[in-house]
Order: sequence, then structure tokens, then C-alpha cells
Amino acid sequence: MSQFLKELARRKVFKVAIAYLIGAWVVIQLAETIFPNIGLPDTAVTLVIGLIIVGFPLALILSWVFDITREGITRTSDIKERGPSIAVIPFPDMSAEQDQEHFCDGLTEELLNVLTCIPDLRVASRTSSFSVKGKQIALKDVAEKFDVQHILEGSVRKAGNRIRVTAQLIEAATDAHLWSETYDRELDDIFAIQDDISARILEKLKLDFGPDRTSASDTDNAKAYEFYLRGRGYIISKSPRDVELAAEMFHKAVELDPGFVRAWVNLAETGAIYAVFYGKQDQWLKYSAAAGDKLMEIAPDRAESFLACGFSMMAAGDFEASERNFLRAVELDSTLDIAYHYLARSQQHQGKMQSAAENYVNATNRNPEDFESPSIVTTVFERLGDENNIQKYSRISVDRSESNLRNYPDNQRAYYLGAGSLQSLGEMERGREWIEKALALNPDDTATQYNAACFYAKINELDLALDCLEGSIFSLTWIRNDPDLDALRDHPRFQAVLDSLKNQD
Repeated sequence: MSQFLKELARRKVFKVAIAYLIGAWVVIQLAETIFPNIGLPDTAVTLVIGLIIVGFPLALILSWVFDITREGITRTSDIKERGPSIAVIPFPDMSAEQDQEHFCDGLTEELLNVLTCIPDLRVASRTSSFSVKGKQIALKDVAEKFDVQHILEGSVRKAGNRIRVTAQLIEAATDAHLWSETYDRELDDIFAIQDDISARILEKLKLDFGPDRTSASDTDNAKAYEFYLRGRGYIISKSPRDVELAAEMFHKAVELDPGFVRAWVNLAETGAIYAVFYGKQDQWLKYSAAAGDKLMEIAPDRAESFLACGFSMMAAGDFEASERNFLRAVELDSTLDIAYHYLARSQQHQGKMQSAAENYVNATNRNPEDFESPSIVTTVFERLGDENNIQKYSRISVDRSESNLRNYPDNQRAYYLGAGSLQSLGEMERGREWIEKALALNPDDTATQYNAACFYAKINELDLALDCLEGSIFSLTWIRNDPDLDALRDHPRFQAVLDSLKNQD
């Protein structure tokens, strides 16, 4: 019976019943007051009451079967068909010095990674989870926002080598605490804490890890793992300074444990991100190349090693090699969604537009929160002359960018990529507003400057476009294959930009 009552609450049957009764009372009062004054017989009031009585069970049945959502009226999904689901709320830093935020963010992300590997458990994405970080939102509202049945929340307090982690699993429909625990341990026990939290969640949700469970950390060095967690916390924003700090953390992690596979993979990625978006400085190329070489030495058969090599080859400008490595990575592990996006980028650098389009679409379909792939693929479809897909993926890009900006209102990348998509949809004024917003948020960001150049070139404001292009550092091969810049190609200033990049790719 208790499970039936929980299901009634989940399907909002109780809310509908209360709302219906209140509305019915108001209608009856109005009928009794107004009907006599307009000459209707007493039987009219009786008829209204009868219709309300008949309608009550119908309203309850409809509330059980259907939900009213922003997308319209949809059939309420069955818990047994969908299986259990969970969102992880970022664990706040409760330390006295308030200096453990990035460690806490990394720990939250690791818990997400562990839970994501559990068969039959649907986990709200990292982007969704971190969108509520530090916000005072009722847990029921969080569960409804992410369409999950359970919430994992907690906190972290760290002092020296001591760590206190609290965690609690909550059933959203009833606000009941299914499990809670406080771990007061040495930092060396961080692995055991993570394992116990995930095991307790599985126990309460009656799930199993499954036969393919792998090590969550790839290391047994607690200090190396602490640096890794801090790096994962920094990399979330991908701002230049945070990328630098993330790389520093991953570098310290592999110095302490040279066999730490995931730290090497992340070092390769951060080096590539910095080299590709912020300039090919020797330090970043060395970071990325060393990570790729080391992984081929210690883990030559793992998909992550080929992913890292793909990053390092892309950073060095060897796009044929990066393509081969990304292809091998997805052959070994088709769940590496990020590999499809970067595979498409490496193909676009080479002018392989059809293959790039296919893999951008693949990345778009695999990750419903990815606003970058659908935006970039529109430029590829422009080169291919595919107007239908330009419109389709521009709309997807704008919708996803808007969703991201609701959670991250200062994300200049969502603004400038969305601006290009708005332009493709013919919404020029709104596109201009978005590109100006991106420039205002981060005027020195080279990727923002480049995308602003693309926007202004397409609306034939050539001098403004060239000003932005000259203020950016970008790839020669990318510029050569970017149709957004076609209006600039015969301009002397554009040729000067190309000449300045010839020795960089």
C-alpha cells in the first residue's frame, strides 16, 4: 500500500484532487449565486453538481495517465519501465578555511562517474548537477527539474589529512531519507568512502554494479587522487586560468603516481584545450605529448590512451594522426562520447566535411546537453549545401544554448555559438545581442573573438570581423575550412592573418 501511495504522489494525483475540489467548490458557489439572478431553474445548480461529481474520478484517472509538461500533455511514464534514477547535488565545502571547493567538485564528479557506470540506473548529467550548485532549491523541485526519483546530497569538511564526508540518499516524492552516513576518516580512506556510498545507493535501489565494473580511480595513492579531484574541479569551467590550474593539478598527480591513467588522460586533454584555443605554447604541447606517450607505455590497450593520443596529436596539428586515434578510441569504447566531437573536429581540419558532419551529429545525439556539436555542424552543412540540416541543427543549437544559459548565465561560449545558430535561423538582431554579450563577458578570450569574427563576416561588417579575427589565435587549417569567413577571403588583412598562422599549424 505504501508503494501505491508513493506512486499516487509521484503522478500528482493528490495535487489534482485537491485542486479539483477547490475549483469545484468555487464553481458551485458561483452557480448558486448567479443562476437564480439570470432566471435559471434550481435544477441547473443540481446539474452542475452532478457534472462535478462525475468529473472527479475522470480527473483522477487522467492525472494518473498523463502529465502536463512544458512540451505539452504527455503520458506519465511507468517507474518499472524506466527504472530508478538519481541526481547528485554538488557537495559543498564545509571546511573552516573554505579552500576545498575544487576538491569537493571533483569528488562530486567522481561519484557521478561511478553511478553512471551502474546498469539500469539513470543519472542526471554533470552539467545538470552542477547547475544547482550553491542554489537554494527544494529537493522536490530539483527532482522534477531533472526528472529523477532520488537525490544524493552531502558535504565535505577537510582539515590536513582528515576528511569528513556526509552523504544522504533521499526519495524525492516523499522527502524520505532512505540512507545517510557520516564518514570521519583519513584522506587515504577516500576510495573506501566513495565505494561505500555507491554500494549503499545500490543496496537501497536494489541494483548491482554489473560484471564490467572497473576501478574508479586507477590509483591507490590518496594524495595523487586528491590532486586529480582538484583538477577535475577546475576543468569544469574551461576558462584559461582554470585550465592552467587543472593541468597543474593533473601534473602533480602523475608525478606522485606515474601509473595514474585517468590523470594522464586529463593532462592530455587540458594541454590540447589550451593549445587549440589559447595558443600553442611549448609547455602545453609537451604536457599533451608526454601524456599520450606515457599512456601508450602503461595502458596500450585502453580506449582512454587512444583518446589522449588523439588530444596530443590535435594539439600538435597532426590531424590525420588525431583522427586515427579518436577512431580507435571509439572502436574500443563506444561510450566515450567526447571522442566523437573531437573526431569530427580533426576531420573538419582536414576538409573531410561529410565525415565531420556525421560525427558531429553522432555527438549531438549521444549527449542531449551538448550545444557545441550542433552549432559547429551547421557550418559544415553550409559547406555541404544542406539547407534542411542547417535549419534543423541551428534550432537544436539555440534550444540547447538557451537551456545551458538558464543554468550558466555567464557562459560566453553558449552565447557566441548560439549567436551563429540564430544567424542561420534569420534571427539577426537576437544573434547580434548574443555575440555582443559574449564579447562583454570575456573580451580577451581568443575563441570568443574568433566566433565574433565569423558572425560579423556573415553580416558583411568586414572591418569589425577582421578586427576580431586579428585579436584571436586560431588554426590555419580551421580557418581554411570555415565557410563563415568566406566574405573575408579576398581582403588583404585576411591574407595577413593567414600568413601569420602558416608557421603555427
